[in-house]
Amino acid sequence: MAVTPTLNDRLARFIEERDVDLWGIAPVSSYEGVVDQQMHPRYWMPDAQGVIVLGLQVPRAVVDQVERRTSPYPYLRFAKDLLNDELDTLANQVSRFLVRMGYDCLPTPANDWRDPRTLTPMVSHVLTAVAAGLGEVGWNNMLLTPRFGVRQKLVTIITNAPLEPGHVYKGDPICDRCMRCVTECEIGAISDDRSRSVTIEGTRFEWGALRRLKCVWECEGFTSKGTFSGGVGPYTRDVPFPEIAPAPEEIVELQEAKPRWAVGCAGRCYAVCNPNHDLAVLRRSRD
Repeated sequence: MAVTPTLNDRLARFIEERDVDLWGIAPVSSYEGVVDQQMHPRYWMPDAQGVIVLGLQVPRAVVDQVERRTSPYPYLRFAKDLLNDELDTLANQVSRFLVRMGYDCLPTPANDWRDPRTLTPMVSHVLTAVAAGLGEVGWNNMLLTPRFGVRQKLVTIITNAPLEPGHVYKGDPICDRCMRCVTECEIGAISDDRSRSVTIEGTRFEWGALRRLKCVWECEGFTSKGTFSGGVGPYTRDVPFPEIAPAPEEIVELQEAKPRWAVGCAGRCYAVCNPNHDLAVLRRSRD
């Protein structure tokens, strides 16, 4: 007698036919007490049952150009613009696949699409991937996986489809706390001693406290620190970082004031992340 494929089986076949490198499903319960109300899946879809996360690998050679400071354009084009478009297309395809079966889906754009007034994402792609079992949070606030380390990009889909979710990551430790992400960030966006943490299904994850506006300041082109411009000639763009935290409306004004030609590409915390497995295991044993 033939076995009828489950909804999870049909979804898995659909996703794997599209050469997705990583994927999983996080239960809505993973977000309780972990994220702000406006980052909870049920803020966006009241009857949400789970969140699907999809990941695509970023080629090492592309990231190496940022670490070696040769050129920002391979990363900006192939690891950011085109890859985010590809992830958004995949999220749309998966959503349409489930919608055709009668379920609702809300894809959330790749690259942590943020509210420009608060610099917060709709849903955390990273915490979703952790809750789905794909990896852990590195000190640099990014997803680290056993397969690719930090070199993947993510997108998520909120859905009310009754999918069987995965479980939180409980594999080998990945981040070795080398702190290169801290020392390589020339604007000081990542703290070396202050941290944030969440506990999901009894497992605690900790990462460095991040001043998100500083991160945006460097990576989006408000300063030449850590970027490829070097602050030379007409490409100088060192807008002073505000001494007092700006209001949400002021953040929008600051973003609009950025020169149109300014191409920010720091990403040092991402490019230099190459965890040592043995040191990571040793760190875990001491925690």
